Amino acid sequence: MRLKNKVAIVTGAGSKRGIGRAIAIGLAEEGADVAIADTNEAGATETAAEIQSLGRRSLVFGVDVTHSAEVDSMVRRTAEQLGGIDILVNNAGFCRFVPFLSLTEELWDRTMAVNVKGYFLAGQKVAAQMVTQGRGGKIINVSSISAEVSGEDKVHYCSSKGAVKLLTQGMALELSRYRINVNSLAPGTIDTDIIQDERIKRLVEEERRHSSIPWGRMGEGKDLVGAAVFLASPESEYVTGSTLVVDGGAVAGSLLPAQFRAPE
Repeated sequence: MRLKNKVAIVTGAGSKRGIGRAIAIGLAEEGADVAIADTNEAGATETAAEIQSLGRRSLVFGVDVTHSAEVDSMVRRTAEQLGGIDILVNNAGFCRFVPFLSLTEELWDRTMAVNVKGYFLAGQKVAAQMVTQGRGGKIINVSSISAEVSGEDKVHYCSSKGAVKLLTQGMALELSRYRINVNSLAPGTIDTDIIQDERIKRLVEEERRHSSIPWGRMGEGKDLVGAAVFLASPESEYVTGSTLVVDGGAVAGSLLPAQFRAPE
């Protein structure tokens, strides 16, 4: 119960096999009340029901994090109904793989809007609430190892996640005076419902068959829970502006020979 009586908001927590849902439930298991935000309101309701089954309070918001008024309402109502906000997990994300020369302005804008602007809006409005409360807080921006190493057909996605890394550092610098910790959680390849287009599906199937990840398997949402709980808990009091990579050694493995394969 490291988060007993804390209040959290987790964005993008409506997908059944998503990182957001796993983290939201993990926070609740440690004692937090959790507000769930997602454009998939039906999925968010399912997540909230699981949290309530643990004996914790939960709210549901059908929010597009790129819309300032919707984010503002979510923050205000959470603070009013749950007694403040102690933790924000910025997790709502958008991912479509497209070759650079085929990348449209619309896809670039949507990627940046969800993955960067959404984090800015929620982070700023929650941080302002935390400052008003005067009891500090924890903000976790879910990034990606794509902020560390690039790849084909995802220039736009990698750019957005690189921006999240520096957004995290800048927020940490300015909010430290208010004892608000801001850190980034960088997953590797995680098998989630966000995988929609055929190219990503093929890459995921290839990972399943011939994993080049040193740990020998793809990640799952549950693999992020321990790291998120740590960053949300008092145990990380002296950690801010950092990126915690959870990737089964993938970034380290990118330096290994191409023929490397994890043992069966």
